[in-house]
Amino acid sequence: MTRLAELLPFNAGETIASYCSRLAVACGYRHSRSFANDLGFRFQGLVVGNYTDVKQFASVLDVPETKLSPGVIVTENRTSTVSGQKLTRALMERYRLRLCPLCIRDDERNLEGRKGFRAYGRTEWLVSPIRTCETHGTKLITPIGEDARQYMHDFAVNLAIAAANVEEFLSQAEPMDTDSLQGYVQARLRGMPTASPWLDTMPLYIAVRLCEIVGAAERHGVRFKPKTLSDQELSAAAGTGFDILSGGADEFRNWLVRKTEGFYHKNSDLGGRFLFGRLYEKLAYESDDSEYDPIRHIMREVMIGTLPLGPGEEFFGPVIERRIHSVHSASREYGIHPARLTKLLAAAGLITVEASKFTFEKILVAADTMERFVAETKKGLNAAEAKAALNAKGTQFEQLVKLGYIKADVEDETGAFSFINRFSPSEIEEFLRKLKGAVTCKDDGSLVDLQQTRKRAICSFGEVVELLFGGKLSRVAVASSEHGLGAIRVDVDEVRDLTAGASHDGIPIHHLIKLMPSSSKITRVLLAEKRIPTVRLRNPVTRNLQDYVAPKDLAAFMREFVSLGSLATQAERRTWTVKKELHDRGVMPIFVAGGMPFYRRSDAETAD
Repeated sequence: MTRLAELLPFNAGETIASYCSRLAVACGYRHSRSFANDLGFRFQGLVVGNYTDVKQFASVLDVPETKLSPGVIVTENRTSTVSGQKLTRALMERYRLRLCPLCIRDDERNLEGRKGFRAYGRTEWLVSPIRTCETHGTKLITPIGEDARQYMHDFAVNLAIAAANVEEFLSQAEPMDTDSLQGYVQARLRGMPTASPWLDTMPLYIAVRLCEIVGAAERHGVRFKPKTLSDQELSAAAGTGFDILSGGADEFRNWLVRKTEGFYHKNSDLGGRFLFGRLYEKLAYESDDSEYDPIRHIMREVMIGTLPLGPGEEFFGPVIERRIHSVHSASREYGIHPARLTKLLAAAGLITVEASKFTFEKILVAADTMERFVAETKKGLNAAEAKAALNAKGTQFEQLVKLGYIKADVEDETGAFSFINRFSPSEIEEFLRKLKGAVTCKDDGSLVDLQQTRKRAICSFGEVVELLFGGKLSRVAVASSEHGLGAIRVDVDEVRDLTAGASHDGIPIHHLIKLMPSSSKITRVLLAEKRIPTVRLRNPVTRNLQDYVAPKDLAAFMREFVSLGSLATQAERRTWTVKKELHDRGVMPIFVAGGMPFYRRSDAETAD
């Protein structure tokens, strides 16, 4: 052991970066990076747990590497391994001081080593779910006014800046209870037995996030907003989540089932975001981490086994089997009017009287039971009868069948439209019910029928029907003199506007030329050489196909490359001067377009 190592002891629970920082300041260095450079290793290497730098630091101290290894935090990409446990960057507080003021005071009073440099940074202070000092029962804080950017990771330097006024520093301490999730996290970091074998099967960062989200959802509802919760409430939520999940996978399933009860509330739906809120958003949209797959699997099994999901729908992947039918889903699958099906189910004793009062999508029956039941209830109409029931004009009925709005019970071998096809009366009734549901106003004589609308709006009959059923038309009326399709009246101008073509954010080529910081000649060369990719999209007005550039592709090109002309303009210098300086620094063009050299932006900016 060298005299350097004897200057200050390496404390249990201390990070290796904190130890290096204290030694550097005790030796009179302004910051640890200069200290490390003089001794032949990198301070940043200690911060991220680089083996070579840790080994050199141990050699300088003349101590075994094993003595320092408990304080090593290995960081790769966005994941840190702390005491053998994986934590994401979001669960680590490494860029700012985070500490217990009373521990800092006691360190200076009670520890060995040179005075003024005894206080040290604990590994556990860097772990966000650990919010309370268990020794003093106080909240871990980031000192007021502490500048994280000045000497990042340099504990002793930043501590000296933050603790210039000791009394004010200590006054920031406030009492705070330790939540049960913190106790669990500390047990795993310390290699001690925990209270949840199921959570132990997960990486620590998965277990923490699951507990925090479940607890917050339990206390504030599934659509809670994390940024609105105080530190004390975050701690309480974390503890609540752990208390629920420490019971294992079955308790998690029970919690999920309780949340699916929201499906029966007014205006509810089957969306994962509606039923599970932040938990679903995290797993479906914010992370593709496969370590969450066991959680996704449990949620999927609960949904499929509890609610009417079936083939054609998705919940963490396509649903390939149906276990539960609703009257609504059965009505659509088997072609029976939902009101009639509800009455039949109630009469057969398959649903209770109370359940029959629910909306159709909330009346649930086991899928195999529903399949057997509806097999005896279907009856059909031939094409002529179905067309008359709908009061469809011309080829409207044939188009409804081809578009899937009306389905035949039996189709002929040729697939041609013929009278041997049978159509469910209940499906016809359902279609007419939905048609009536689209009505929004009375007929004032300014609206026209669907046939005339199709011709005057220059669109297809199917597009008009889609607008009707999609609730996208604000003016829909029924002529009292007719029924079915023939009675529907709509606003031609409104239909014309809505069928003009799907809008998109594609940039037309003539607009792109104005956006690019290059001449039109250079821009056209970039497009011709596929430096900036184009896509064929329909013009929203003319509905004709033409070339567009996606904003993301343009943004990607602008981030990746920069022209010599742009560099010269930004630097307010001549192009040949900038080109020569880049060449002298070894920065060469990636390609030339229209006589203009283009550089990789990162190379050019580094050269600056």
